[in-house]
Amino acid sequence: MNGPVAAALAGSPALRERFEVFRSAAQEALGEELTAQVERVVAQVHGLGPEMQGGIDSAALAYARRIPFEHTAITDAEAAAVIAELGEARFVAFSVVAALADAECRAEKVRLPSLAAG
Repeated sequence: MNGPVAAALAGSPALRERFEVFRSAAQEALGEELTAQVERVVAQVHGLGPEMQGGIDSAALAYARRIPFEHTAITDAEAAAVIAELGEARFVAFSVVAALADAECRAEKVRLPSLAAG
């Protein structure tokens, strides 16, 4: 897997491998299509991706859009709607995928791999 966080971990192969295994497990649990949609939505919020075509038509994608800058304002009702849409186990995977997508975007914006290289 690629990405600025994994690249920044290049100096620690064991840690990078564990990170990639963790990320891959969350993505696999969520599913390829929804993972890609969540990553695109989060990147777009950060100004790093193209606008998604069409409106956000699911509670999960609307929720993902709020994670980078509005996560403390997400209500229990909004979380419950995503759990109802995805199920509890996929909601956990969704939360991990969205958080890691946010971290990747932030790492890209500050050029983390070059900072880690010193």
